[in-house]
Amino acid sequence: MNRPAGRRTRVTGDPRQDAPRALVEVLSGRRRSTDVVNEALAAWPGEARDAGLFQALVMGVLRRRMSLAAVLAPLLRRRLDASPPLVREVLLCLAYQSLYMQRVPSHARVSASVEAARRLTNESAAGFVNAVGRGLEKLLASGDPLAGQSAELRASIPAFIMAHVKAVDPGPWDDSLLETLAAEAPSVLRVNRMATTRDAVLEQLHAREMTVRPTLFAPDGIAVDQGTPLADRSLVPRILVPQDEASQLVVEALAPRNGERILDLCAGTGIKTSQILAIAPEASIRAVDIDGQKLQRCRELCLSMGLPPPETVVADARALADPGLAGQQDAVLLDAPCTGLGTLVRRPEVRYLRTDTDVARCATMQLELLEAASRLLKPGGRLVYAVCSFTRMEGPDVIDAALARIPGLRLDPIPLDAPFRLPDGTLRILPWRHGMDGFCVAKFRREA
Repeated sequence: MNRPAGRRTRVTGDPRQDAPRALVEVLSGRRRSTDVVNEALAAWPGEARDAGLFQALVMGVLRRRMSLAAVLAPLLRRRLDASPPLVREVLLCLAYQSLYMQRVPSHARVSASVEAARRLTNESAAGFVNAVGRGLEKLLASGDPLAGQSAELRASIPAFIMAHVKAVDPGPWDDSLLETLAAEAPSVLRVNRMATTRDAVLEQLHAREMTVRPTLFAPDGIAVDQGTPLADRSLVPRILVPQDEASQLVVEALAPRNGERILDLCAGTGIKTSQILAIAPEASIRAVDIDGQKLQRCRELCLSMGLPPPETVVADARALADPGLAGQQDAVLLDAPCTGLGTLVRRPEVRYLRTDTDVARCATMQLELLEAASRLLKPGGRLVYAVCSFTRMEGPDVIDAALARIPGLRLDPIPLDAPFRLPDGTLRILPWRHGMDGFCVAKFRREA
C-alpha cells in the first residue's frame, strides 16, 4: 500500500532521544522503518556504537512491541497508549534495553531514558519515566518478566495476522516458528549481472573480510551474514542493490528475453525494472506507475547501474490510455499493491499498521489489476502476478478468481525446484518457514 512520504529523519546523536522520534514517525505510517534507519545512520554524527544502539532500539521495539507493552502494563496506572507518543516510545525503548540488552548497566539505561524524556518533553515526563524505570528494575530482580508469555505475544503477532498465518500453514505447527518473525531480517543483495558475476562479487566481498554466501534459489542473490557492503558507494548501486531473494524470484519467473515487449506495471522505484533490464537489456521495456516521482527514481536507478533507462508511463495500470499497448505485450509483470504483510520480518511495523479491511481492499484492487494486465498480452503472452503477502485472500483467492473470470487465461507453471513451489506451479513463500519475505507468485499465459 502506498503511503505519503515524510520528512527526512533528524538525528541528534543521542540514540535514546532519536529512537523514540523515529518510532513515532514510523508508526504514523508516513515512513518505512528501513528508510528511517538507513537515513539516520548515514547522517549519524556520533560514534558507531551509538548508531548501533539507535538501530537496535528502533527495530527491537518494533519487533517486540506487544511483549514489551505487556511487561510494562502492571507498572502503569493507565494504558500505555494513553501516554504521549514520545513518552510511550521512551518507555518501550527502556523496556527493550532492560529485557534484551542487559549488558547496558541498569543505572545507565534508566538515567539516560529519564534524560531523554526530559529533553523530548518535560520534567513531569522525566519523573514518570524514572518511576516506571525503577519499578521495571524491581520486576527484573524478582524473575523473568517474559516467562509465561505466549509465543505469539513474545513475537508480537497481532491476532488477525496469527489467523492468516494458521490459515495458510495448518501444520505440522511448532510455536517456535514464530520467533523467526521477531528475528533480525537477513540482508540480501542482488548482483547487477550486466556489470559483473555473482562469483566475482563473492570473491571481492570475502577479500574484504565480509561473511557472505550465494542465495539458494535466486541466481544473482547474495546473503550477508557479517559486514556492511551497502555502505560501500563503489558497489551500491552500480554492482549491488538491496533486494530480498523472494523478490528476485518474481522476475526470474517472468524470464524476460531480449527483443520482447515488456510492461512492468506498478513499477515503483524500479528495483524489479532494473532486474528485467539486467537480464534482457535489449528488450523494449515500459515502466508504469501512478507516482511520477517514483518513476523518476526508477530511471535514475537504471542509469546508475549502467542499464538503458526504460520508457515510463505515469498512469493507473487499471486504465492505461495508450491503445497501442493492448494485446501487444510479450510479457507483463504485475507486482501488485498489497498489505506487505510478507515483509513483517524486514519491516516489523507492518503488523501494527494493517487490518483485515486492508487485506480485503488490496485483494479487490489486485483482481482489477490482473484483469487490466491480461488485456495487454498478445496471444501466447505471459503475465506474472506477485504480492509480498502470505494471506490467502491476497494471493491464492485472487488467482482463483482471475482464472474463473478472465477468458483465455491459464496458469503456466513456474519452473523452479523449491520447497515453496506448489503442485499447480505457483510459489507460496512463507517467511517463518523459508527464511525470506512472504510472497505469492503466479505465472499466467494467454491462450492463442
